[in-house]
Amino acid sequence: MICDICRSREAEVFQPHSGRKLCRKCFIEDIRERVKREAEKIGLDKGGKILLAVSGGKDSYVLADTLASFIDHDRLIAYNIVEGIHGYNRKEHVEQLKKFLDGLGIELIEDSFEKSIGYSLDEMVKSAIEKGLNVSACTFCGGFRRKLINNAGRIVNADYVATGHNLDDEVQAIIINLIRGDIIRLVRLGDKPIKLSSKFVLRVKPLRKIYEWETTMYAYYKGYNFQETECPYISMRPTLRAKVRDLLYSLESIKPGTLLNIIEEFDKIAERVRKETNLKEELPTCKICGEPTSYGREICKNCELLIRAGLLNVDSAVLQNLK
Repeated sequence: MICDICRSREAEVFQPHSGRKLCRKCFIEDIRERVKREAEKIGLDKGGKILLAVSGGKDSYVLADTLASFIDHDRLIAYNIVEGIHGYNRKEHVEQLKKFLDGLGIELIEDSFEKSIGYSLDEMVKSAIEKGLNVSACTFCGGFRRKLINNAGRIVNADYVATGHNLDDEVQAIIINLIRGDIIRLVRLGDKPIKLSSKFVLRVKPLRKIYEWETTMYAYYKGYNFQETECPYISMRPTLRAKVRDLLYSLESIKPGTLLNIIEEFDKIAERVRKETNLKEELPTCKICGEPTSYGREICKNCELLIRAGLLNVDSAVLQNLK
């Protein structure tokens, strides 16, 4: 079969959502062009410094490579966090990531939960279990990762923080927040970033319209040596996200392009909701750590988790407010 784009090379990839057969070169160029379009839509191509939040997985490699294909390398700086998960966080993975980024001319800042929070994720989860808390490891991990990434963005004076969330990730998040009825989070998931606090660095997702299978193929064709091990906490305790993911994959297999249709229609709805909703009020700050917290909260979720897990000592008045 001949590639539907170049009409000269042998096709190696079939895109179910577009119905096209693509050769390896045209497939890679297609991904880069779609990422570039998304970046231009949010102004990433014209901004200043961009912090890349990289985990060491395939999406991180694809994020760095695609952005470096059209953005000056001097504007890019990468940031990696070691969560502290036994059997998952390995030194060689960070070394491989650093070598790859060095090849692109991108500096890597290395950090860890233990260094910046005082506890590894394993220690947080263990303490929470001992206290009888019904809190998943993902709740700890997600909250503290967002906090540290945003803080790193401020430290390097970044105009944007770019994450490697792909189309599958984004649509799953949309459905999850619909189920939870979280309007604020839903609106923030749109294609145009919203800054609800002066302490936030605008977060963007250039891969948000690229399927996960496409990032996998891109990484495979480019020969990246990325981390493939799944976090053990996901298999130990399946989350709502895992259930939503399976449902969406089933729908996508029946009607290819479903995920793209969902996100494109959602973006239109999110834009209308933004215009009708007052989102100008600055988020309050946590009385303990000073970081932004949700409306109506005096203590952020991260600090509350540490307190409940017995990892952060506070006075009795604060404890009383948490009850």
